[in-house]
Amino acid sequence: MTTPLGPEILPGTREHQWVASIVEAVERRTGRPSSWNGRLYEELGATIGTAQIDGPMTMRRDVLDAVMHAYDATGPLSSQELHAARLGAEHVIHETDHHQNSVGDENAPGAVAYNSPAGLAVTEGLAEINRARIANHVIQDIGMATAVPHINDVKVATTYAGYETGVQGVLDGLQRISGRSSDAVLEAVDRAPFAQRYNAMADVVIDSRLDGLMPPEDRSQIRLRLTRPLREELAKLADYDPYTDLPSTLSDQARETAATAVDRLETELADIEARYRRLSTLETDHLRQFLTPHRTPAGPGAAAGGGGAAGGAAAGGAAAAGAASAVSAATAAAVAAAARDVRRRGTSRPFGRE
Repeated sequence: MTTPLGPEILPGTREHQWVASIVEAVERRTGRPSSWNGRLYEELGATIGTAQIDGPMTMRRDVLDAVMHAYDATGPLSSQELHAARLGAEHVIHETDHHQNSVGDENAPGAVAYNSPAGLAVTEGLAEINRARIANHVIQDIGMATAVPHINDVKVATTYAGYETGVQGVLDGLQRISGRSSDAVLEAVDRAPFAQRYNAMADVVIDSRLDGLMPPEDRSQIRLRLTRPLREELAKLADYDPYTDLPSTLSDQARETAATAVDRLETELADIEARYRRLSTLETDHLRQFLTPHRTPAGPGAAAGGGGAAGGAAAGGAAAAGAASAVSAATAAAVAAAARDVRRRGTSRPFGRE
């Protein structure tokens, strides 16, 4: 996002060096560069911090002060002080994840605006999932676990607990539906630009369940059908208030939302698979009508006639068989072409329920 910036926190200050060390550690751990331009500003709003689209990062002054206090303490820290220091570190990790991805073209087919309710749910949810995977390692990498003893023993309930649980529930559903590993599903969705993450979810399903069944030209329409339940359900996570609802309550609500999203997705997928299989069966039956040989039963006088007639009939039959074979091959080719044309023209209509 882009918001008004407070005073700049200059390079060379302890706060800037600490933030920079976390960004570098995240980049090393994930193998992905970030778009942070090295500019750090004080956050003026209620949020802890932000990753600005054009490169800067913001952090609230009181959060940075709590981190510096934890480093400077000469005795054991209270649980509240440890919590405040851990929260600061985790939030820099979270914002760095945003800087490791691009927004993408929000006007492309099937794109979802990153700051819409549906876009926000996936963007923040994935950042929290990624943060949880590496936070302890990053804190260890920068030496903070040594400088602030027991900081890795603290668990922080973030304001994005609902987004994290909801998106993880959908990823788990995609893993079960597709048969892919959980890491493969996460990577496929997480590496997509913000605006294309729902399409990436649909592609996980299409490529695993509809490969060889769905014509390539139908992908955009099928994406719309498969992403609709995911977009509509995850967008509801924005209705919860992270500042008043308890994290446990947010997680419970999000878990139900994700289950509904996956159930609706499976219903759409079952209908799509059934329609394509019916079309495939109709095409096969149509082809068989032309490719199955038809025999004409002999009449009562067919046995009459001498050997010469029989010989002539045999010669004529051979010629006719050759001609019939050529006609049969041509007919089969024509029918196959017609069937392909039917698939191109006819399969898109049943899925236009947008």
